[in-house]
Amino acid sequence: MENVDPLTAATNEPSDPEDELNTYHEKVDAEEDNVKQEEWDTDAQDLFTTVDNPEKHILAMETYISYRVTTKTTRSCFDNSEYMTQRRYQDFVWLRTKLENDHPTHLIPPLPAKFVVKGMLDRFNAEFTKRRCMALHKFLSRLSEHPVLSFNENLKVFLTSKAHEFTAYRKQSDGIMSKVSGSVKSIATNTRVKERDPEFNEMLDYITDFSEKMGVLDRIGERLLLEKKELTTEMKEFGPTFSMWASGEDDTVSPIMTSISECLDLCTGAAEENAKRHELNFVPPLKEYILYSDAVKQVLKRRDGYQANYDRLVDEHQKRRNEKENLPKSDQSYSISAMMGKSPDEVKQQKEQKLNQQIEELAEKRDKSYDELEKANGNLRADKDRWTEHKIQDLATLFADMAQSQITYHTECLSAWENILPTMQEPSAENQQ
Repeated sequence: MENVDPLTAATNEPSDPEDELNTYHEKVDAEEDNVKQEEWDTDAQDLFTTVDNPEKHILAMETYISYRVTTKTTRSCFDNSEYMTQRRYQDFVWLRTKLENDHPTHLIPPLPAKFVVKGMLDRFNAEFTKRRCMALHKFLSRLSEHPVLSFNENLKVFLTSKAHEFTAYRKQSDGIMSKVSGSVKSIATNTRVKERDPEFNEMLDYITDFSEKMGVLDRIGERLLLEKKELTTEMKEFGPTFSMWASGEDDTVSPIMTSISECLDLCTGAAEENAKRHELNFVPPLKEYILYSDAVKQVLKRRDGYQANYDRLVDEHQKRRNEKENLPKSDQSYSISAMMGKSPDEVKQQKEQKLNQQIEELAEKRDKSYDELEKANGNLRADKDRWTEHKIQDLATLFADMAQSQITYHTECLSAWENILPTMQEPSAENQQ
């Protein structure tokens, strides 16, 4: 006996559309669970990337920084086990754009901002270059750990091709990318949904709140960095003052002034290192997670685009079903076809055939749209879970390192002051004798 899909049968005999959808959704949900389990159950990482060694290039028409990208892998799809290439920032931007076009419902890690940070006018500043290099390394590391994105062909080309091969590949693919990016943008802009799943409402609310909190931390972190740098500058002037003072004092006071000057030099070095650790280890993760929050919002927006398309097709399908149900009761005597000589029954029959065809086509489009929506939901859930796991680890490390940095700074300063106490106490002890 031939099996009949309830959605197909709906075009021939009346049935409850809610039952049809529920039956179909249960089947797709089971298939999605199996696919998701196979797709995400991967523990062994076999692709490792490193971004380091920023190098400045001065040409006639431009000056730019390139970064060494080293790749080590055991994957059979790679011809070699190790690669080394040079890539510049705009190449990373190209890669992220390609990944976003290829995987619109996956969460693509953010890149560091293109423009220089506040307080740094030179984009070739050594500290700025170092921070950008660290951020690019984090970007590629997150991609290489991802069970789906790490298998993208564009990433493979980015990691393995030589400079001239990569340039040719980019030119060839940019034309295709412009067409694909248009479709991705259309998905992102069509985001009016009738009723979003509460799960994704909660996700959006959390991400919005988290982004605001990270923004506050970032602003405070920038102010603290500025204050730490100003403190270091003041202390560099403070120490020599005591050294010059010592030269004009007698043998009793001079050693005390010299000890204070040496102590302040040590404290200045500790303060400078503390400021550097704050700039390199505390500020960048805050900025990354602000950008990461924006990336999550963009994926949520594209996910809403899939739902909006599905909702539209559901409404269209139901509209045609209603027209078919009301067709027997309709009066076709004054229709255009009837005026041209056809009987009302013939007109109804033709309309019914046309409606059956439209219902069948819409049902097929609706089911395909539902598959796409469920895939988008599954991708977003999985990537959000991975993001949450990374966020917990990264923020725990961030605040632990911040605490350790402060402990190190104050311990070094305390030790420096304790070491000069005997020198400062000697004159007092001699006077008492």
